[in-house]
Amino acid sequence: MAREPRFRPTVARIDLGALRHNYREVRRRLEPTGCAVLAPVKADAYGHGLVPVARVLAAEGVDWFGVALLEEGLRLRKDAIDCPILVLGGLPDGSEVTAVEAGLTPVVYRSPSVRALNAIAASRQMPVGVHLKVDTGMNRLGVPLDELSDFLDLLDSMDHVYIDGLMTHMAVAESADSAFTSTQLRHFSQVIDVVRARGHHPRWIHAANSAGMMNARAMPSPHVANLARPGIALYGLPPDPSLAAAWDLRPVMALESAITFLKTVPAGAEVSYGLTWKAQRTTRLATLPVGYADGYLRVFGNRAQVLVRGRRAPVVGRVCMDLCMVDVTDIPGVQEGDRAILMGRQGDEQVSAVELADHADTIPWEVLCTVSPRVPRTYHDPERR
Repeated sequence: MAREPRFRPTVARIDLGALRHNYREVRRRLEPTGCAVLAPVKADAYGHGLVPVARVLAAEGVDWFGVALLEEGLRLRKDAIDCPILVLGGLPDGSEVTAVEAGLTPVVYRSPSVRALNAIAASRQMPVGVHLKVDTGMNRLGVPLDELSDFLDLLDSMDHVYIDGLMTHMAVAESADSAFTSTQLRHFSQVIDVVRARGHHPRWIHAANSAGMMNARAMPSPHVANLARPGIALYGLPPDPSLAAAWDLRPVMALESAITFLKTVPAGAEVSYGLTWKAQRTTRLATLPVGYADGYLRVFGNRAQVLVRGRRAPVVGRVCMDLCMVDVTDIPGVQEGDRAILMGRQGDEQVSAVELADHADTIPWEVLCTVSPRVPRTYHDPERR
């Protein structure tokens, strides 16, 4: 099938070499523990592309993939990804047959899901392993601690469903001295004891996300965990600015475009919707064909900077749906067609997802996931030339 022609210069460049590097850094950090790795590839692999990312990590020997949706797991199976896949969000009612037939492992925390899975497994005379999620304080998903005993009673009554994994999720693992994290881990340790005392023997125990790993919170030990779930670290970003120097990580995604229009405006000229920016001098303005419909947020106007010819140029005026303007007055020789880096490195300068997140009062995860599907992804893998 021929690839559709592309004319707009806006593109997200995905460095699969950086992805490999980050995965190997995770493995190196975990090597003393012998811990396995679950790679979260939910949300289109944090905007990087579900299938291309999964193929690389599968080739690297990842132990598990984590998806949020059943549909994401089915897409991986369709692409012949045969690694174990954990459906982190659980299964919607009525989807259990599809999940079992695809060999996907569900996270369970609701009674109807357990009963449906047991009925399906019984009809096929085959056991179904699940990962039991317990809520230790985040109050998002999971069996509440005070309902755990009753939930285990239900599982004990099921002949064809067994606990293959036990998990929880950390709410503030990026804080090295968080009392809340200590409380969560203490509760989780108690949960492990209770589950084992009830006669269950989960092969997989996991709690650590990137922050938990980098802070050595919820890190693997014979009792606490033997599976880790590094998410944002795989994509090359620290889970918190305080951890920026903790590991050797390389950003995987860059967002770039090119100047499509140049003009000079006099002092006093105002720019874009709402006229929120006024030129204080004769100004050289460059227009870029990228806007908030591409995930380059409206709030970046008058805050963010882009890189042109290796130098920073401020975004001026409000970012529009399809366009934004930058002040290139102080950059000599700028021409139409010059590349503009909205996120990534050019020369000695870099605009990171962390920097962009600060401008939007959000987190780097959102910056990555917001890059919209209409921005083509191009992939570079130095090991597959």
